[in-house]
Amino acid sequence: MSVILEMLKPDFLLHHAVWGSVVVGFVCPLVGVYFILRRLVFWGVALPQVSASGIAFAFMLQGLGLNFLAGGEAREKHLAIVGALVFTVGTILVLAALERRGAGVSEGRIGVLYALAGATAILFVAWNAAGETEMLGLLKGEIVAISESDFHAMLDVFAVVAACMFLFQREFTLVSYDRDMAVTLGRSVLVWDLLLYLIIGVTVSLGVMTVGPLVIFGFLVIPPMAALPWAGGMLSFSILASILGGLSAFAGFYLSYAHDLPLGPVVVCVACCVYVLSSAARLVSPRSS
Repeated sequence: MSVILEMLKPDFLLHHAVWGSVVVGFVCPLVGVYFILRRLVFWGVALPQVSASGIAFAFMLQGLGLNFLAGGEAREKHLAIVGALVFTVGTILVLAALERRGAGVSEGRIGVLYALAGATAILFVAWNAAGETEMLGLLKGEIVAISESDFHAMLDVFAVVAACMFLFQREFTLVSYDRDMAVTLGRSVLVWDLLLYLIIGVTVSLGVMTVGPLVIFGFLVIPPMAALPWAGGMLSFSILASILGGLSAFAGFYLSYAHDLPLGPVVVCVACCVYVLSSAARLVSPRSS
């Protein structure tokens, strides 16, 4: 209990990391519920890896002398965000177009994409000897060392993402669940799809920059999976998944800090424990009979 009280103090040395992790834990499941609804869970695996590849590509360009955004740590991070966003949103649009055409095997496509993104990220890092150490730090996530300005910028962006997910929930749900009905009701499926894809791209790109690909994948998929058996509708599904993600992040940070363990793997393991407990409770719940 003393450790938790220490973490909650305003002058706690890592308070930006605590609340940054919790915010990522709250917001990412709001986006991840649509991966579950659209049966695109493997997108949650591949997109963070694609985002990491975009970060590595942007830094590789700088290492090759195309340093048009170089000149300071802040500009290097802006360059990394641009690379991650371009790669992620571009990939989402290509995948969405292929899904709408029904071409090929969806799972196979995602598998190939994941392998390609992982391989190219390593190659891009290998071709940039000048910034290899710093780039690897960004790819692993630097939430523990996040600065004051980056913390507030992250809060602003994720606040907009969360607001959009609640304000436009009816439209996002309709175009995800029943596209024919959406057209009948006069909704522009393409516009709402593009807005949802843009929000997914921003969330994944910024999340990879702050906590790394592994944690982002965990928050996108595991809390929604734990919340799904207990959801009575899309609003309760989103809220419950968000709460489980935020609590997992806080508990994971506590265990990591108290026992001097790496933050990302601990957070993911805690989220998995929550999923196991939720599944076990569902099996013995009267609702399961």
